[in-house]
Amino acid sequence: MFQIFPPCPWSTSYVAETVATLASRIRDSLPEVKMPAMRGKKGWCGCIQNDEPPEITYCVVDGGGTLSLQAMTPTQPMPSQEELNAKFAEFVEELDLTALNKASMLSLPLEKKWQIYCSRKRDQEGETDLSHVPEHYIERVTTLSKLPFPVDNDEEVRSRTRTLDGLKTALRTQPHSFVLRFIDCDGVTALLNSLSAMDFDTMQSSIHTSLIGCLKALMNNSNGRAHVLAHPTGLNIIAQSLSTENVKTKIAVLEILGAVCLVPGGHRKVLQAMLHYQKFSFERARFQGIVNDLDKSTGIYRDEVNLKTAIMSFINAILNYGPGQENLEFRLHLRYEFLMLGIQPVIDKLRGHENETLDRHLDFFEMVRSDDEKELARKFEQEHVDTKSATNMFELLRKKLSHTPAYPHLLTLLQWIEFFLAIIVFGTGGNGPIGHANVDSATLTWDTIDPRE
Repeated sequence: MFQIFPPCPWSTSYVAETVATLASRIRDSLPEVKMPAMRGKKGWCGCIQNDEPPEITYCVVDGGGTLSLQAMTPTQPMPSQEELNAKFAEFVEELDLTALNKASMLSLPLEKKWQIYCSRKRDQEGETDLSHVPEHYIERVTTLSKLPFPVDNDEEVRSRTRTLDGLKTALRTQPHSFVLRFIDCDGVTALLNSLSAMDFDTMQSSIHTSLIGCLKALMNNSNGRAHVLAHPTGLNIIAQSLSTENVKTKIAVLEILGAVCLVPGGHRKVLQAMLHYQKFSFERARFQGIVNDLDKSTGIYRDEVNLKTAIMSFINAILNYGPGQENLEFRLHLRYEFLMLGIQPVIDKLRGHENETLDRHLDFFEMVRSDDEKELARKFEQEHVDTKSATNMFELLRKKLSHTPAYPHLLTLLQWIEFFLAIIVFGTGGNGPIGHANVDSATLTWDTIDPRE
């Protein structure tokens, strides 16, 4: 199924994993192919004579569990142009494509339309697990959600994982009508209920990873995504999966949340989901777990880099989409939440991985931060504001606000800071003219900020 989320850096890991799996399964069954001698330099590749890409005349097919190559030459005579265009238009409607991609498909030559149409119909008529109707998958998901985790039974874990992987593949590759039927039969609720009912052992297993994969595949369909986002607790339940120690599951959840930030109305739902996760996991701040995972070492280089890349991709998405696309104050406010949790020294440490993909996300975070601070400085008629210097920021505020109605409020704020320092740093316990104060220093900062913003 065509992926309709906007192109995002977090989707590359999923594509790489899919390609690697497919390649490993067909490598041994394919004959050795020798490349022809290099032709004259034409177009974008020496192997291709014209600027047109080579025509694909073979496709990968599933024959009783064994993948092989099969010629795409149609076995049926091509119908009339009018009939073929009608059949192909109906087929394209099933793909849930954007208007631009739909137009590209409909403009293909008749021969290619017929090849694609015959190949798709042959796949749909094949006797594979994908022939199951949506009701079958929904029943299986509901049944699995009621079963305890099969401790010391790896085969049962693999069996449950295969069942969910079958649904994930069906949601990604079956016609659009399959997804609509799955939604109409309350498949979204079945998936979310299964997620929320998981016990601890299931949450750490591949079963959890595959279940999140089903939701991810469903949300690559416009109707599927709309129904998940319309669910009153859908995104909250997905965010709860961040509590797992399974790196693949955590990455998939971050990819979903990051992609939803790009969807109209999705950014606010992601912020609300992170606020829910803060309460669910009893954390001090809504992004505390995210920053902790960014700093934590898994001991496995590939897993560690992939997770940290997904986290930085999510952070950049939540900072720069939604209101953050246009609103400087919003970006500054949200970024300060991460800075107050200590993200800057963590970013400095991540440079040690020397990973090109991760470094691009780190560079983007720091580039936007630098640009925002320059814009903030211009508002104060300064060339630069050193936000790491308390003296510099105080002098800037004093000069800017002196002889203005706001100056008394600045003094009041400083007096309150002095009072809280007396309680927290100097340990006076709040004994003074104001009386006994009961202040929790761990939550002092966060109680002054509306977490819904």
